[in-house]
Amino acid sequence: MNDFYKFHHGIRLRRILKHKKIIIRHYAKKVGLTPPWLYDNFEKTQIKEDRLAKLLAAIPLTMEDFYNWDSLRQDKSPHQGERLFLYLEENKLKVKRVAESLGVTVSELYEWGGQQTLSAMQLLALQTSIQFDPAYFNRPQTTEPEINWKEAFLDKRMELQQCHREIRSLKKKLQVG
Repeated sequence: MNDFYKFHHGIRLRRILKHKKIIIRHYAKKVGLTPPWLYDNFEKTQIKEDRLAKLLAAIPLTMEDFYNWDSLRQDKSPHQGERLFLYLEENKLKVKRVAESLGVTVSELYEWGGQQTLSAMQLLALQTSIQFDPAYFNRPQTTEPEINWKEAFLDKRMELQQCHREIRSLKKKLQVG
């Protein structure tokens, strides 16, 4: 692990659970926690090693697999939402501009990032607006062995997605009050 990059434990754990399609409520019960307490752990940059070991054992996943997680190579069906955001980053496309060209809000585009599979309409819209080639989802991705920068980017993107959800929730509360 590199000294200048420390990934977010909570975000990585949440991404792994999402990738493995583990239901939070069932997982929380399995580890003997309440869902709100588990969600609090998703906010933590560093989870204590003994607690993390307990959380990983319920998946099951080793500590080494957790630190070296590579969702892009885990199975044959890539997470299209995550790959879309990798494409945007690799091609230096701004999320706001892409959202505008698609005729969607930034929040809606971030929701696309959470989808395992994009719809035919979404793919067509991407192909038309940013010349996105859907074959990109099937190309093997290479990563730097010491630090998996693509996983680091995906962790940070999910962290930003969480912030967008919180902001949207706060805006709704302000409108009601």
